[in-house]
Amino acid sequence: MKVCSPDSLCVEIDSSATGKRYNFRKGIADVPDRDAKTILREGGFLPSLSGTAHSAGGFACKCGFRPFFRTCSRCGGNAERMI
Repeated sequence: MKVCSPDSLCVEIDSSATGKRYNFRKGIADVPDRDAKTILREGGFLPSLSGTAHSAGGFACKCGFRPFFRTCSRCGGNAERMI
């Protein structure tokens, strides 16, 4: 089960259930269910594994960039509204 550490400064957790040490340097660790329940009880949380939210709409510029505003932040040109 994938679990996130309770805090971003918490890079290692020693499980009181099994005595194993888990590395959370990337924020997420894959741990056995028994240890995951202990970490969740102590303040850890389950990560959202559904990916990033899709943002529809915005603008399309002639340079190929897709800014969120009418003026392109890459080339300074006028971008057209995407539907």
